[in-house]
Parts: sequence; structure tokens; C-alpha cells
Amino acid sequence: MATKKAQSRKRVRHLTALLIKSEFKSPKDCLKDPASVGQIGVKRGLGFTGEFYVQSKRARSAAWMGFVAPMLEGRLPELKNDNISAVLFVRVQKRWLVFTQGHGRNLLKVDCFERDFGIKVVLNSVDPKQLRSVDVRSVESLTTQTRKQLSRNSPMTAFALNLHQDIPRVIAGKPIDEAFAKLIAGSDSLSLSAKLEVEDLGAKCEELLAAYQSNAYREHFPWFDQLRAVRDPSVIASLSTMLLETIRSKKHDDLHLAPPDIIDWHESSGLSFSTEAEPTPRHELRMEEYLRTVDEDELSFEKLKRDVVRLHDTRSEVPLSKWSVFDTLVFETELEGKVYVLSGGDWFQVDKTFADGVKTKLGQIPASKLVLPPAGSEQHEDDYNSQVAKTSKNYALMDRRNVFVDGSKTRIEVCDLFTKDCQFVHVKRKTRSATLSHLFAQGVVSADSFWMDREYRSHTRNQVVKGQPALGTLIPDARPDPSKFEVVFAIITKRKSNWPRSLPFFSQLNLTHAHDRLMRMGYRVSLLRVDER
Repeated sequence: MATKKAQSRKRVRHLTALLIKSEFKSPKDCLKDPASVGQIGVKRGLGFTGEFYVQSKRARSAAWMGFVAPMLEGRLPELKNDNISAVLFVRVQKRWLVFTQGHGRNLLKVDCFERDFGIKVVLNSVDPKQLRSVDVRSVESLTTQTRKQLSRNSPMTAFALNLHQDIPRVIAGKPIDEAFAKLIAGSDSLSLSAKLEVEDLGAKCEELLAAYQSNAYREHFPWFDQLRAVRDPSVIASLSTMLLETIRSKKHDDLHLAPPDIIDWHESSGLSFSTEAEPTPRHELRMEEYLRTVDEDELSFEKLKRDVVRLHDTRSEVPLSKWSVFDTLVFETELEGKVYVLSGGDWFQVDKTFADGVKTKLGQIPASKLVLPPAGSEQHEDDYNSQVAKTSKNYALMDRRNVFVDGSKTRIEVCDLFTKDCQFVHVKRKTRSATLSHLFAQGVVSADSFWMDREYRSHTRNQVVKGQPALGTLIPDARPDPSKFEVVFAIITKRKSNWPRSLPFFSQLNLTHAHDRLMRMGYRVSLLRVDER
């Protein structure tokens, strides 16, 4: 009882902690500029060993004062902001934990702390039914950052995340043990609100390190090991070196170039490199073509970021878009037994067991028995679909003939081609991962709407009849038997011996996810490679 009273008298402290990597033996090794900070000794007898460093910069007036002052009749008082940063290092076992104050994180070297410390502590300590907010980023986009915050604590399912595409970056919630903390939030750093005094800090650090080293998260959050963004500068440096070595080796089986945005080819005449003396627009980027325009002895990570890919406008000499060559690179490799993927300018770590499982699932998707003619390397997808539909009465052209879904104000594309064998054929040229993932998602949404929505089937039948009247009878009015229909994902690409593993990893991942969903609905699913001539 006395312990509870003592606990109740303690103040709630709000702390932010980072875990220093084991190779950094001394706090001074972690400081970005040791000469710019002052050290103040930490008292003995506190129950822990620590070092404290502080930096105080000259106070400055608020930035807004220079704008406001000219419009005022009187003088503003001397208002200045103090800029004080501090870090407290605490020894825990053979590691160092550091608590940052103010802008203290800026005093540290960027590669001195563990990048997954905070989120692992949260996953190992939080009540899985008491999550409050989740920040995620999509692996398909460089700019999509989303925060989902609930009005009350809930399980992960309440956030409606697609953990095949969304990587949780920050998670906040209520711990299982309220004595551990009242609230915790973690990414690289851990933020916690807990009742504690100075003499409790050593024991709290032991708890934090134990929580980081635990594998308890695997019971409720198994997805954490499957896919995560790489943020450790030292790992990124090693991967960048491997990338350059692969480019120079001319062995590009695990590497290709793809625009990081979806392209409307009706508005563009093609892509070119800024390094070309005479830009030659083309519809597919190839590493070999880029290398022919540069001096390989000068090839560097900085040059890949400096050189540009331009998207040409059919109506103007001003590019529609442009990206660095680096941002168009898609690369897969292994480092120290771990699988890494570069996509859209960012690195991702993929659990090897998970990656092997995706490849196994991919190999189980049957090859389509449908035979389609090759596509020209410069041929637009819609031109190709129109060409195929004209070759036979067995195909109804459905490309860009969108249909309303019941209860929705938006239209979706049923497919690109509908065949006499009840096949919904979705055609896409292999470019970036997100483009193909959009194709797979379209196939799932269309199939689900076709099965569930009578009005959608009616509109689909009308569109089929416009293309090939005889095929209209294949679309039933009543809810169909999905097993009588097949969803075919047709991908236009160069012939490669390792097909379909030549698809980007994230495309493989989303394809297997789409396959599983369609199979659960009862549809037949197949994959078709359309050769590019």
C-alpha cells in the first residue's frame, strides 16, 4: 500500500529516448561536434551511470517580428527565443540510452542510434487492443504519408490498413502495464509519459532495453518483420555501394528503370535522359541506354541523383515531369542475409522468409492459356487493346468504358478485353510497381462489383454488346457463379527467362495478394506475359 502511495506522489514525466548502437562505446563518439557542447557531471549514487551534454545558442528574436514591426505604431518588447539543446546518456548493461531535451537529437551523429528502437519497444509493450494512432507511408509512393488517429483506443484492425502496401512508421498506444508508462509512441525514438523520479531512471532504462530486445511483438504484430523502410545511414551507404557495383558490372537482371509516377501517354511523346546530346523520346527506360550517354568512370551516387529523366509533352517543349535517374531505379539485392528493395527513391528491407514465400506464391499462379499477339515497344496500351479487339469476334473491347458501381459516384473500368471464354483481361505495360499494383487492385474491385452488384452487371453487359453483341449473353442478370469466369492479368514486357520473378518485388507482393482475394471469391485467376517486340 505504501508503494502505491509513493507511486501516486510521483510526477508524470514526458521523456524521449534513443538507443545508441552497440559499436559506439562512448557518448562523445556519438556527438556530431563535441567541441560545440559543454559537459556537466552527473551525481553519483543515483543508481545509474550517466553523462550530460548541453549546447546553448545565442537567443534570437522570433522570425515573425521583422514582418510585424513595420506595421505597428509602438515598439515591440525585447522578445527572444532561447535555443537550448541537451542530451543525457545513461549506461544500461553494455549499451547507452540517450534522453534528448529540446533539439538534443541534432547534437547526435545521424548513424549512432538504432532506427527501430522506439517502434519495437511500443510493439513489445503496448496493449494490442489499446492503440491510439498510426503513421504510415505507402511503399508505392514517395510522398504519401498518412496519420490515422482514432477517437478511442482500438486494435490495429480498426485503422483499416493494407499491410501489404502500408508501412507503419509511428505507433502510439497504452501499455499493458500502466506502471511501465501511461502512453508510449515510437518510431526511431521512443516517447513515453510515465510516473518516475530521478532515482527510477536506471531501472526504467533496464525496462526499455528489455522491451527492445523482446520478440513478444511477433504474436500480435507479425507483419513488422516482413517489410520496413530502411533509415539507417550506414546500411543505406552499403546498399548504395552495391547498387553502383551492379550498374558498372552490366549485370542488370535485378535492376531496371521505371518512372516513379503514372504516365498518361496521350499527353506525352516519351521519355529521355538529360545526358543525351540529342534527346530521343522512348516509352521504356533502359539502363544500357543511360550508360551509353555517360562516362562510367564518373558514375556516382551523386550523379544518379543529379541526372534527370524527362517526360516530353506532345504540345510543348517544356517537360510534363522530370525525375532524377536515381528515383527511377528499381533494384533488389541481399546484404548480410537480408533482402532489400529500392523503389521510388527509397530502400526497403524485406524479411527473406517472407520474400521467399511471396515468390513461392507467385509460382503457384497459373499461366493463362489465352494467346495474345506481341505489342510494339512504342505502342500505347489502348492502341494495343483496340488492335486485339479488331482481330477477332472473340474479344469485346472494354478499355476506357467505365461502369458505375452501385452506391458509388465513381466509375471503374470493368477490364480492357472481355473474351468468349468469360475472361476479364486487364492489360498493362510493365513500368513501375505502383502502375502494376493499380492493375491488380482494379481486377479485384471489378470482380467484386461484378459478383455483388446487379446494376453493375447490367452496365457491363451493355458495354460488351457495344463491342461484340454476341458476347452479351455471357453476362448473367442474376448473381453469377464466379468459377465460370477468369480474371487474366496481362503484362506487356520483354521476354525474360526468370518471368514472372522479373516483376518488381512489390508487384509480386500485390499480385499474390490480389490472387488470394479473387480465389476466395471463387474466380479463376491467371497471369499472361504479352511479349514486347
